[in-house]
Amino acid sequence: MNRPAANHRRNQKEKKIIDAAEHIFTAVGYANAKMEDVAREVGVSKGTVYFYFDTKENLYMAVTYRALQSLNEYLYRSLEHDREKNGLEKVMGLVKTYLDFCDEHFLYAEVILDYMKLNRSSKFGRDQAKLTTAMKESMYYRRVQDIQNLPISLITEEIRRGVADGSIKNKNKPELLYLTAWSSVIGFVKLNVAAGTNRKTLLNVEIDKWRTYLISTLQHTLLLED
Repeated sequence: MNRPAANHRRNQKEKKIIDAAEHIFTAVGYANAKMEDVAREVGVSKGTVYFYFDTKENLYMAVTYRALQSLNEYLYRSLEHDREKNGLEKVMGLVKTYLDFCDEHFLYAEVILDYMKLNRSSKFGRDQAKLTTAMKESMYYRRVQDIQNLPISLITEEIRRGVADGSIKNKNKPELLYLTAWSSVIGFVKLNVAAGTNRKTLLNVEIDKWRTYLISTLQHTLLLED
């Protein structure tokens, strides 16, 4: 058998199954989704889906891995687009890019937040019950771990560059500045995801106006001098 051709067919089948899983997870949520639903969406047997993804957890982590890959590509394109700009402009470009990504990819934003919650709560043995055996053994879970910290590295590097070139006036540690910005952005994204297609939050604030204010506040924080 032609191994490259066989690998290509396998990769194409996996891609179709992940595409179908994204559609089902978006429609009914991960908890309510069934592997037979995914199989029906692809047009194959449930056994075929299990051949490629032995558990629903592994399939969910495949979607999560795709989401993180997509996010990282967004961030790299932002840096390439802003390559001639100073550190502050690059950082703000990355923030806006992340917010655009979450707005354009509702499911991806959701699965990344789910993964962050799972990974943080189960780390160091604090709540290993949340990390199922199927999750621990998922090939895609290990792949996600390999790339999960790339956004942090990219953003903190640009914060350091901004401090060095003088465009960022705040002299606190880049890690502290990152965490401060990240907590604000995650709060926004969580409520945005919860709002779905509704363009207002639970306090009836228009999401677009909140986004503009959030970006302005983060930039002001980076420009604060001691």
